[in-house]
Amino acid sequence: MSRRQRVARDIIVADNMEVLASIEPGSVSLAYLDPPFMSGRSYDAYLGRTRTPKHNSETTAFDDRWTWQDKTESEFQRIKEVVPLKVGQLLHGLLASQGRTSLLAYLVWLTPRLHLTRECLSERGSLYLHCDSNSSHYLKILLDTIFGPANFRNEIIWRRTHAHSSSHRFGPVHDAILYYSRASKCVWNPVHTSYDVSYLENYFNREDEEGRFQAITCTAPGDRTGTKAHYRWKGRLPPPGRHWAWKHEQMEKFEAAERLVYSSNGVPRLKRYAHEGLGVAVQDVWTDIPRLDAHSSERLGYETQKPVALLERIIAASSREGDVILDPFCGSGTTLVAAERLGRGWLGIDSSLLACSLALGRTRSVVGTKPIRLQGFPSRTEVAMQLFRDEPLRFGVWGASLLGTLPDRELLSDSLLIGTRVVLGAKKSSLISLVPTGRKCEMPA
Repeated sequence: MSRRQRVARDIIVADNMEVLASIEPGSVSLAYLDPPFMSGRSYDAYLGRTRTPKHNSETTAFDDRWTWQDKTESEFQRIKEVVPLKVGQLLHGLLASQGRTSLLAYLVWLTPRLHLTRECLSERGSLYLHCDSNSSHYLKILLDTIFGPANFRNEIIWRRTHAHSSSHRFGPVHDAILYYSRASKCVWNPVHTSYDVSYLENYFNREDEEGRFQAITCTAPGDRTGTKAHYRWKGRLPPPGRHWAWKHEQMEKFEAAERLVYSSNGVPRLKRYAHEGLGVAVQDVWTDIPRLDAHSSERLGYETQKPVALLERIIAASSREGDVILDPFCGSGTTLVAAERLGRGWLGIDSSLLACSLALGRTRSVVGTKPIRLQGFPSRTEVAMQLFRDEPLRFGVWGASLLGTLPDRELLSDSLLIGTRVVLGAKKSSLISLVPTGRKCEMPA
């Protein structure tokens, strides 16, 4: 398969192994992966955002149960042909120590995908892998081997749910996001959050007509005697071993602007207002982005769907406007929506037509009339009709996505009927104009 040229907006229905191998090396600035977590369960999609049995809206989204099968054995025997030698040796070491377990079956499946994703990254690119405690410690070692331990940046802890009871253990309430860079230098844009009330009360504990402020020192460490940083201000020299943080001229400007306050013994301090600051720099524990609850307007019914705010933070921190963002497990399209909002290009891949149809309807509402390039969607009338006969629910969601719509929360059956009419009501020639015919299809607004 020839290598793909970089494009601005892509949704591809396919096994991501083949697609990742076809992407031009170095063409992606940021990759976010939210693969199955090896949770040992099957996940359902409750279309229409609510679990409403009367709409018959429940369908299997993906199966996250792993066993060692003949296919796994075959993939394992070829693993050293598709990944670097040291990565293959790591998996062989796990086989020797643990045997053919469900964990190793999962890692055999995921490892080449992680390696291929790294190959897509630019020299200043980054990868974020979303996982949980079922496998995060193994994935950390695996990524250390693929990227090099020196390129590990953070293990981000995201509190994904509220406190709850759990039998014989502390309640698991967080996910882990492993952040790696391709090389030592990477794109990094510091991200800040607003000061919370308690922080303002503790640190910005004074107020005037301009707002809340904190009074900070006007000196800095180091003896600068004999320089322009060592002078008398209002008859006072800086303390021993310190110097004035600003030259005399700047201190005069602060004084004229009424930015200086003085202690009872005449020590000057500078007013720093809360509204002038960027906020609090985001740390590696994220508790301020809530999960999507049952009534969230974002929710599409995928149990594993992530908030757009989570992806916006990641994309804002590790990419620049115009960069291409890759999501090889794009699901319902959260990463693609966040990338579009922030002015980035994007490429989403998923093996599920249902997921990609939801992603198409969702991104269309953000993209507007701009072209979205599609691959792997039904491209012939007979294929569409077979989908209608075999899986009418998925057929309806796909048909609705052609109009850039999503299943309605309360009127799911009506939404699917609309999608069905789009396809069934079209003549063969007009159907082909609605659905992707291969390399490019500009869907109607």
